[in-house]
Amino acid sequence: MERTLVILKPDAVKRKLIGEIISRFERKNLAITHMKVMNIDKDVAIEHYAHVRDLPIFEDMINFITSGPVVVMVITGDKVIGIVRNMIGKTSSFESAPGTIRGDFGYHRFENLIHASDSVESAELEIKRFFPSLV
Repeated sequence: MERTLVILKPDAVKRKLIGEIISRFERKNLAITHMKVMNIDKDVAIEHYAHVRDLPIFEDMINFITSGPVVVMVITGDKVIGIVRNMIGKTSSFESAPGTIRGDFGYHRFENLIHASDSVESAELEIKRFFPSLV
């Protein structure tokens, strides 16, 4: 059984899309094993986005993810990482297909509603970052 980390970003929370997004995962028969609402502090955000530190939008990304509450979840299931990545769509909402979360609800390049781990390795690091007791 595989697991992944999913973050519903501040725009998803502000727009009251939490239930809609979670229901899509549940209808796909994925299990949400851990979930919490939190504010991400700047140090955690910098660590989380370290892989894009050199991009010109890095500071904007940090400011956005720390701008309000988020919902952080661990989701499990067979091949869950690939399934969730397909469900959320491309990073840019402008390029995401209809039927994906970003394609249906997104309207911005990086204020794109949701984050999901992109590999088993990043999932384990991210789960440890947000749910240290699970490692």
